[in-house]
Amino acid sequence: MGRFRNHTTVCPLLALLLKLPYPRGSNSSSHTEGRMIWMSGLLIWLSLPSVAFAFPISNAAWSNTVWEAHCKDVRTSYNPNQPLRVDRLTITPQDLRFSDFLYWIWANKILEHQVEQIGGTEWRGPTDGVIFHWAPGSRWETHTVVSLDHAIHHIADEHQWQDAMFKDFFEKFGPVKSMNIKQRLSMNKAPTWTQFLEHIGGPESPYYRYVFHQESAIDPKRRVVTLFGGQGVTFEYSFERYLNEAREVLTDCKAYQFFQLFDTYGKGFASKMGWAGQPTPK
Repeated sequence: MGRFRNHTTVCPLLALLLKLPYPRGSNSSSHTEGRMIWMSGLLIWLSLPSVAFAFPISNAAWSNTVWEAHCKDVRTSYNPNQPLRVDRLTITPQDLRFSDFLYWIWANKILEHQVEQIGGTEWRGPTDGVIFHWAPGSRWETHTVVSLDHAIHHIADEHQWQDAMFKDFFEKFGPVKSMNIKQRLSMNKAPTWTQFLEHIGGPESPYYRYVFHQESAIDPKRRVVTLFGGQGVTFEYSFERYLNEAREVLTDCKAYQFFQLFDTYGKGFASKMGWAGQPTPK
């Protein structure tokens, strides 16, 4: 993870410093004193709390450069004559591949995410919005920053979170009223949205990953994806809303393996259960 310093490279450096010969003509005592001051400063630096100033993601994540190197020569029935787009996701719900695309996203857990506290969880991030951490531990892992209004709509209006679901937080500010958290939180007067996001998105919070949603069903006839999260939450996204979420993480390039798999196996490869003759539960 980006938030940790690599101490394994520093200890050999200290050993090397101790073995360096004195410069010709130098005073050995003054040189030794200078060397020790330098090493003391290095040790003090190592003892300081480690804070990352860039998005901390796992080593599994691919950078945009790596993605582009993998997809630049890929040609499929979706892009027979030109490279896949690296700046956006262009597939639409009208595409014959779309149902399989939804199941492919689900199987890869690409849209699993968590909301971090304002300013980042265990790293120093932007404070002008709310940080969403997507697909942790995967090649698609990334962060995006959305406005506070967008985050409020997401967790209060779409997830329909109630104060009773977080009574360990709201009881500090009066009785639980079994109402939407949007009615309990404000920008400036306690309890604030910043306090609440720290409570659910802090590094020691039991809610950090537990409450955020993942898919539970896809209904092609109704054109909805059903999602669930911790604390008994379930809700639905239209295909269009779900696709908007996918665009936060994916580009055509980052979905290149989906297009390859579709060409290899055909329609239904991800969405039709038991298509290869494997047994399915009755």
